[in-house]
Amino acid sequence: MGDHPSPNQLELPGWLAPADPSPTYLDVVKTQLAHKRAHKHLEEQMFETLMDEAMEVTSSGKSLVMTFAQDPRLPRLGRFLAWVMRDEARKARYYEAQQYGAEVVAQEVIAIADANDSMEDVNRSTLRINTRKWTVGVWNRARFGDIKQIEQNVRIDLSDAMSMAQERIDRARTVDATSRRIE
Repeated sequence: MGDHPSPNQLELPGWLAPADPSPTYLDVVKTQLAHKRAHKHLEEQMFETLMDEAMEVTSSGKSLVMTFAQDPRLPRLGRFLAWVMRDEARKARYYEAQQYGAEVVAQEVIAIADANDSMEDVNRSTLRINTRKWTVGVWNRARFGDIKQIEQNVRIDLSDAMSMAQERIDRARTVDATSRRIE
C-alpha cells in the first residue's frame, strides 16, 4: 500500500508518547521532596511580599484575621505568624507594629466612649471598649498592660540564731573527762 504506515505503526510525538513505565519508589520520593521544597520556597516568597502589608495593617490597629480571611489567595494566618516568629528580626518588627497599633486602638477607645450622637447599644460599646483595652494590654504590656508587682519587705533577725549556734559549737568543744592517774 505504498508509503503510508498502518495505524498501528504511527509514530507519536514526544509530548503524546506515554510516560516512562512505572517510576520507582525512589523517583516518587525525590519528586515529592522537590515539590515540597518548591512549595516552601514559593510560600516564603509570598510571606516576604505579605510582610510589609501585614505590618501596616497591624500598626494601624487592625486585626490580621480579617485581612487574611478576606482574600482566599492568602495563606492561613497561623502559617504566616509561625514564619514571622521563626526569625528574631521579623518577630521584633511584628511586636513593634503591635506597639504602634496599640496607640491607635487606645485612641479608638476614647472615640467609642465619646460617641454621644450614636444610637449604638451601650452593651455593644462596652464590649468594643473592653476588647480594645485587652488588645492594647497585650500588644503593649509595658504601656497599657496590668503590671502586677509584689513588694515584700522582710526583716530577719539572725542574732538569736547565731547565738544559739555559737552555744552549740562551744558545747561541742567542751569535753567532760574524768581524771585518771597513770602510774
